[in-house]
Amino acid sequence: MSGQNRRLLAVASSGKLCRLQNFNFPAFPQRATIMLMKSRFLCLVICTLLLAAITPLRSEQLPANSRREFKIGLLVSLTGSWNSLGQNTVAALQLANDQLKLAAKAEHGGYRFKLFVRDTALDPVKALAAIQDLDKRGVKIVIGPQSSSEVAMIKPYADAHNILVISQGSTASSLAIAGDNIFRFCPNDKREADAIVALMQHDGIHSIVPLWRNDAGNNGLHDSVKAAFENGGGTVTSGFQYQPTTTDFSPATTSIASQIQALLTAGADPNSVGIYLAAFDEAVDVFHSAAANSVLSSTRWYGSDGVALSAALTGDASAAAFAASAYYPNPTFGLDPALQNLWQPVADAIEARTGIPADAFALSAYDALFVVEQALRVTGSLKDFASFKSAFVDAANSYSGVTGSTALDAAGDRLSSDFDFWAVRQVNGTFSWIRIGTYTNGMITVF
Repeated sequence: MSGQNRRLLAVASSGKLCRLQNFNFPAFPQRATIMLMKSRFLCLVICTLLLAAITPLRSEQLPANSRREFKIGLLVSLTGSWNSLGQNTVAALQLANDQLKLAAKAEHGGYRFKLFVRDTALDPVKALAAIQDLDKRGVKIVIGPQSSSEVAMIKPYADAHNILVISQGSTASSLAIAGDNIFRFCPNDKREADAIVALMQHDGIHSIVPLWRNDAGNNGLHDSVKAAFENGGGTVTSGFQYQPTTTDFSPATTSIASQIQALLTAGADPNSVGIYLAAFDEAVDVFHSAAANSVLSSTRWYGSDGVALSAALTGDASAAAFAASAYYPNPTFGLDPALQNLWQPVADAIEARTGIPADAFALSAYDALFVVEQALRVTGSLKDFASFKSAFVDAANSYSGVTGSTALDAAGDRLSSDFDFWAVRQVNGTFSWIRIGTYTNGMITVF
């Protein structure tokens, strides 16, 4: 090969435009013209071959489905009851989305998500309207809603329209149905019942009077607590069930006070009787009504996940004072102390945005988006819903996030079932939620 041709190859190989410069053939003009034409042809061939070789490499670095944006619907209570979880869920998913964006940018591809937030106010009717609206906008993945009554309302629509729903707060065991499109990243009510009943037994409680809200989640909690407590040899009275629209709780508190008095008259030790309250933020109004009753003020109260870390309760001085004096531990899906280096920074970042301490329910929503991203890495799209759903289950069963393993049981509910107990206490003149115990591997620890 001539020196001139070697120079052309070197220039082409460097990725620069092929240019012929300083060619000076004074003695042989015709020959120079021929050589110039040959050189240009050779340059064209070499450049074409190089481009053909380079193009596949670029395709491997940036696959056809990279840089895609997927729509994620958020069904949360922002203005209704239990809005503390709703606010923290939005903050958690914003944080997760920001982190996934950074990861996608670092990979020069990856997957991106657009969040569509809808306020359900914990109203099942609004939840159904919201998921129908999201479906029209092409949303096929929904995180939330947080209550079982909302999940029960949207379930038929989600199943019929190939929408995958990931609830961070629904616990009703009546919704534990294999094969449907509902997945729950929290333990169901049977596991929560085991935890609160274990604490009651630890405290020497032999009889309970239940007071509960008439909705899917709290009905499920009542039924599971009743079954677990009676299986342990305890007594459960008829209690009192109130409607979600209730504002005057005097009939409810009068009724449960009468049932407690009947137990005491029959010879029960006052220290062995407890009240089980399965509620949401209306617990504030319940305590306003109960505070004037000496029987209710001197009886131990036990709560549920729907009130744990409620900002509405600590924000009401009189209700918070009653809760603090009534013992009132509330179980909520627990966080593994061994993983604190993972979940604490996320929990702190959520609280910095909302001013509300973050619990495992909110952090499980954070984990949910990462599981969705892992599933999309397998399928690349949502075109084949069955394939994506299968990939999602596989991803959940193998993923371990800030809340630990997200493995699911046959009905699509979270397998892990450790709980923390939170109670309202006055610290330096301020009412706050304090972690007072744990239920881990079937064992109670009280701090």
